[in-house]
Amino acid sequence: MENTNQFFNLSSTEMLNLWKTILRLEPVRRDCTVERDDGIDIDALLQLHIRQWYAHLLNTAPVEWLPVEDVKADVTLTLESGGKVSATVPTLCVRPVEWQLTAWQRPVTRFLAPGSHEAQVALDPYTGAGPCLPAAIDYGNRLLLLSVPTATQPALATATQPVLATATQPALATARCVVRPSDGTFSFHPDALATIPQWEQSHPTLL
Repeated sequence: MENTNQFFNLSSTEMLNLWKTILRLEPVRRDCTVERDDGIDIDALLQLHIRQWYAHLLNTAPVEWLPVEDVKADVTLTLESGGKVSATVPTLCVRPVEWQLTAWQRPVTRFLAPGSHEAQVALDPYTGAGPCLPAAIDYGNRLLLLSVPTATQPALATATQPVLATATQPALATARCVVRPSDGTFSFHPDALATIPQWEQSHPTLL
């Protein structure tokens, strides 16, 4: 993973203890005994809040706060008609950050919503995206990458066999994504800690 030297990398237990400290639930008093049989399981409740907070963080927080990995080795590319490329997104990827096909002159860092006006423009054969100004449409479990250049077959055209345009076989230069740690740990920049008290109060949207 990238940019994790200054990150917290915490187990579930370590994260729970840190959460309690931030919310001033620790240290606990041990000079008295209290017994109840109708109380809630505070640890289980806090662990649920932690999972919700971390999922929201991965989806919305600044990339600089989050674990990022180049997953191009785990991506399967499928060449479609018109030079469009369908790319599978590995399950640990939460959201794309920067993708580039080797045929592109620049990477894509903004990913379009399906059905949006920008996506329709990018798909248009006359105004559509290409190697000089590429685009990517995010379908969640796959990206549609637009597009790779086409080349004319060298065979001579005839009345019954016209010259055909074929797309260049696609390959990825980079496929950087925000990822969920595969070992179940919580990896994030310390700056994200400031959002925890607000999250417990109102579950705000992280900017």
